[in-house]
Amino acid sequence: MAFTVTFPTSGPVPGPEQVADWLRERGEPFGSPQPTCLQLRALDLRIDISPDHGQMKVMLEVSSTMNLSRVVDLVFELSILAGADVRLTGVGEVNRGALWMRLADEQDRVRIAEALQRAEIHGNREDVGKRLWQVVAAIRPGRDDRWDATHERIVELKEVGAPDGISLADASWHTDNPEPGDVIAVGVEGSVHTLAWRWLSEAYPGLAEPDYTFH
Repeated sequence: MAFTVTFPTSGPVPGPEQVADWLRERGEPFGSPQPTCLQLRALDLRIDISPDHGQMKVMLEVSSTMNLSRVVDLVFELSILAGADVRLTGVGEVNRGALWMRLADEQDRVRIAEALQRAEIHGNREDVGKRLWQVVAAIRPGRDDRWDATHERIVELKEVGAPDGISLADASWHTDNPEPGDVIAVGVEGSVHTLAWRWLSEAYPGLAEPDYTFH
């Protein structure tokens, strides 16, 4: 899942050259595939700058090993350079803690997916999956939450049109041509993946290691 951070400000945004100098002062290696784009080499993070439109944004893809504190620090120090607040697309204005928690839950989602892939190779994915489902169900009692193997994330199953389900209008955001009575998977909010990863990494420490060789 890609994240986009913007820096809304009524004043001018720093130009690409200024941001490039700023990155050099930080010792942050980067490339410039386009005149208005700076791609960091050590992080899967790109800074797009449009001075003429007064816009600057950061686009990043969270990996299982990304240093999130480093990313969050860079984003907020960049906001100081721009003299602007930090806005996460789809969420709104965020502070350091809120941004870190959002990225951490996504990182733990990726880690769970990779651990389940290793469990598949090891031959115990079914056992891990059953125990994971029990933990997921305990995080939010009364919800039909489960691990969606297709989208590799924890989802809640909701019935379209049901009183405790999801409206037809909202369902159209999650699937094509929904009909009343359909059951659709909706991604859960909060730190559910982080809590599930806390269990999985302790219950199956070998699977939690990226370089686990199964020997």
